[in-house]
Amino acid sequence: MSGATSPAGGATSPAGGGTSPTGRWSRWWRLLNRAFVVLFVVLLVVGVVTVLRTQDWTPVVELAASLDPVTGYLAVAAAIGINCLGLVLGVLSWRAVFVDLGARVHTWTALRIFFVGFLVKFVPGRFVAVPVLLRLGRQVDVGPVRLASVFAVSWSIVALTGLTIGIAAGPAVVGGGVWWLLLAALPVVILLIRPQLLDRAVRFATRLLRRPQLQFGATPGGVRRAIVAQALSWWVSGHHLWVLAVVAGAPPGRSYLVCVAGFGLATVTGLLVMVAPDGIGVREAVLVVGLATVMPLPLAGTVVLASRVVSVLSDVAVGAGGLALAQYLHRRRQRGVGGALVSDPVPAR
Repeated sequence: MSGATSPAGGATSPAGGGTSPTGRWSRWWRLLNRAFVVLFVVLLVVGVVTVLRTQDWTPVVELAASLDPVTGYLAVAAAIGINCLGLVLGVLSWRAVFVDLGARVHTWTALRIFFVGFLVKFVPGRFVAVPVLLRLGRQVDVGPVRLASVFAVSWSIVALTGLTIGIAAGPAVVGGGVWWLLLAALPVVILLIRPQLLDRAVRFATRLLRRPQLQFGATPGGVRRAIVAQALSWWVSGHHLWVLAVVAGAPPGRSYLVCVAGFGLATVTGLLVMVAPDGIGVREAVLVVGLATVMPLPLAGTVVLASRVVSVLSDVAVGAGGLALAQYLHRRRQRGVGGALVSDPVPAR
């Protein structure tokens, strides 16, 4: 009699008395993967707590106490809602790149990968998430090379649009005219006309950093969709800082570009500092420099701290909530009638 296969995938011996070496290795590999998941969750919690505990929130509490309670609550609620909307637009940008590079799997299955990558910014060092991302990619036939290509192209779009929109803060910070705004729009406009330049720039950067070359290239249509969604994401998200600044007493007109445009610049700058969870300290320094041009320095620091609270709350709400929802819908979709497993389609390329 030939040996049977267990539901878990491990081949049993004819007598049913044990597992083969392949089955034992598969079991240990699953345990190792789960250990990495647990470690990632623990470090994520530690990172979020670190971000919150390393700040002196006294000025924020004092500012809240000086405001009408209704005004304060409405401002914070509006700021969180605005930032969450901006983050959702960022999700759409990443999804456009993911699909464009041939990773054609179900939306919520793919978004599990995005939300893990999104929450990595809170994890000190961030590299512990790599095994988790590789495991999720392998489950849907998305290999490490393709996954690296997706994140490289997506991150390039995030950085480019954030830094580009940040240039628009120039008139309010150092003075100048409309040419600052035209300069801010120029890189994005060029990429919308010639999107293939992004692929070339990413490949040049990988050669410069002596990293493995990308094996997949984004299409013009995919790049355009991702750029538009991410640019809107930065523009929308920056309004949460503007709401907080205006409530704190900043002039609405003069502070608009400083907040809306400066937020993208400061956030990208903070994300470039890999050892700081969520760019803590770096983003605040950049924002304070800008806000100090339209309001007193101590008050500018208070508004920036309030922005940090709003950002952490909205990041956790969208990131953790989105990951939990994506995981639930992915597992629900996996199960067909009678518990049959429904697999995702294999990528076309």
